[in-house]
Amino acid sequence: MRKILTLTFFLLIANLSIAATSSFDCKFNLEATSSGLTKQSPLFELRFISDDEKKAAYLMGNNGSAEVKVIQNAGGISFVEVTTSGNVMVTTITKSGDAVHSRNAVMQAQLIPSQYYGKCVAK
Repeated sequence: MRKILTLTFFLLIANLSIAATSSFDCKFNLEATSSGLTKQSPLFELRFISDDEKKAAYLMGNNGSAEVKVIQNAGGISFVEVTTSGNVMVTTITKSGDAVHSRNAVMQAQLIPSQYYGKCVAK
């Protein structure tokens, strides 16, 4: 009986550790806009946190946090954010950590597109 209780305890602990959160820390060093390419100094940083248990993911950025949709494919993962104003932001990360963050924004009837290139580290 004691062996069964011990085994059950370890299985519960293992399940708790599997249901943990994961994250991607991203740093972007290059920005592309309609004006051209510019190096980012300081680096533009984003962090994505995925909660497997809640099946939800969040973007932590310089303007606070937002829930994002996760889209996985064979070569990587994408996070899609739709802002409160309806603008769309997409970050795609390859399995090797290469990343692009695309902003497709319209402000005062003006298109304000930008893309950032960099690397993400899975944690």
